[in-house]
Amino acid sequence: MKIAVARDFYERVHEAAEAICPDIEWALSDASGAWTVPPEGSDIIVYAGTAYTDSFVDDMLSITPPKWAHTEDAGIDGRFYDGMRANGVPVTHSPGANAPEVAELAFAGLMWGAKRLRELRNQQQAHKWGKLMLPGLSATTVLIVGLGNIGGLVAQYAKAFGMTVHGIRRSPEPVPNVDRQGTMADLAAFLPEADFVVLALPIADDTAGMIDRAALAAMKDTAVLVNVGRGALVDIDALRGALGSGAIASAFLDVLPVEPWPADSDLWDVPNLFITPHNGSLSPLYAVRVAEIWLENLKRFTAGEPLLHRAF
Repeated sequence: MKIAVARDFYERVHEAAEAICPDIEWALSDASGAWTVPPEGSDIIVYAGTAYTDSFVDDMLSITPPKWAHTEDAGIDGRFYDGMRANGVPVTHSPGANAPEVAELAFAGLMWGAKRLRELRNQQQAHKWGKLMLPGLSATTVLIVGLGNIGGLVAQYAKAFGMTVHGIRRSPEPVPNVDRQGTMADLAAFLPEADFVVLALPIADDTAGMIDRAALAAMKDTAVLVNVGRGALVDIDALRGALGSGAIASAFLDVLPVEPWPADSDLWDVPNLFITPHNGSLSPLYAVRVAEIWLENLKRFTAGEPLLHRAF
């Protein structure tokens, strides 16, 4: 069995993998895109760790389609997945592997807005001692759009702070810690009630650009928008306008429609916008969880059993 994988992922899993399947031949990619052996003929592709490069994706899309591909991602949008889908390759993903850390960053963004940390930091830089009125979270409402692994944890954290939690998801099945729940068709009705709007859902045809001028206009002028889902969920031009006009108070974006975001864009300079570089999942614990999921699926693959977390 031949497996194409980045060297850092190999170093984490190879002993456990070889205990499951002793005859593995490894095709290892390093940070420069060089391979220890050509990846052609690989039975398995692992899209994880330092494999997140254009050259790795180019190589994977140029070889004979493998029997199975696994990704550390929860969402499955992008060129790699389009290619695997077009070639009929089964893809498993890693839902929940990054959920705690992404949810924590989402809550950090919420707190940045709630506790006026930008203004307090500005005062420090100006050597100014000026007290500000800070809202108590227990008197606020958060709307979580997307109640999967990440959104569910944001709901749990919010409830621990005594917040009223509203949620939007495709399924009407209730989610713990959510006081009021609706479907995507109810979004417009939920937005005016929210002090914080957290986006934690994947991109799809009906979610791209969902936070547009109309959605932003429906929000409170004191509202904070937090996006840890996908950058294309938000119309960036509409957001820039809403932040400039005071239609909403502030926004926290860990994801943007183009990544990395162009260095010469004036979006970086919007004072009430906090941009982080798609950083939410970058934790040592993420790689550990992804490895555990993949190793369990390797057992299943070698035994001819159904794979867990199959995306398509």
